[in-house]
Order: sequence, then C-alpha cells, then structure tokens
Amino acid sequence: MKTYLPYFFKRIGIALVLIAFMVSGIANINDICNGFEAGYSSAQINIEESQNIKVTSYAVISTELANTLSWISLSFSFVGFLLYMFSKEKIEDEFIQKLRYNSLGSSLLYTWIIASILFIINGDVKLEGFYILQFQLILYVLIFNYYKKWKFL
Repeated sequence: MKTYLPYFFKRIGIALVLIAFMVSGIANINDICNGFEAGYSSAQINIEESQNIKVTSYAVISTELANTLSWISLSFSFVGFLLYMFSKEKIEDEFIQKLRYNSLGSSLLYTWIIASILFIINGDVKLEGFYILQFQLILYVLIFNYYKKWKFL
C-alpha cells in the first residue's frame, strides 16, 4: 500500500513554487536593473558612439543577500515540487501509479540526455546537483500532467 500526502498539499506545493519564483526575481534584481540600464543607455546613444558605451552597475541588494535568496528560492522550489509530486490525486488508482512510474523514468532519461547534450555542445557548463534535481522534478511534473491529460482521453 502506497501512502501519499493529502490532495490539498498539491496547492501548498504550487504556492511554494510561486513564492520561490518571486524570491528568485528579487535575488536577481541587480541583473534586471543592469540589463535595463544597458538597453536604455544603448538606445539613447547614436550608432557612431555605440562603441564607447559605459554601463553603470547598480546594486539594489548585496551579493551575499542575493546568494542567500537564491538558495532560499531553490529550496522552496525543491520542497514545493516534492509536495506536489507526493500528494494524492483526486482519483488514485493503478493507472495513476503507472503514470507516476512512467513519468519518473521519462524525466530521469530526458534530464540526463539534455545534460549530456549540454556538456557535448559546451564543455565548460557547470551544473550543480540541485539544479539537475530541480530540472528532473520540473520535467516529472510536466510529463505526469501531460500523460494524465492525454492518456485519460
């Protein structure tokens, strides 16, 4: 007998992923501001002067806080996807179990194929384990929902 979390944990997982998305945006606000300033200043400069573009760097939040917020975002996202993954469906039967197993196998296979292709194309790609695991969880949720939607029809 399989035990899963109650169905309402899916909503809690989705809320955690959305919070993680917002925290990630806050953690990368410096890059957003710098990109906006670079685009705005290069649009204001004539083509002849475009080789001497000087982009000022803004620091809305400190680097340490940005790194901390990035890890918080990654942790919230990780926990949110796990809660979503381990919560029951409204109708839990053997077919759903089969879809879970097929989705897990497919997400692992696709993740490692994509990671291998990235390493072949660009050998200096540095992927940390948490990012690979998060990508696997995202693929699992996408594949499971795809299978559930199209296999029931």
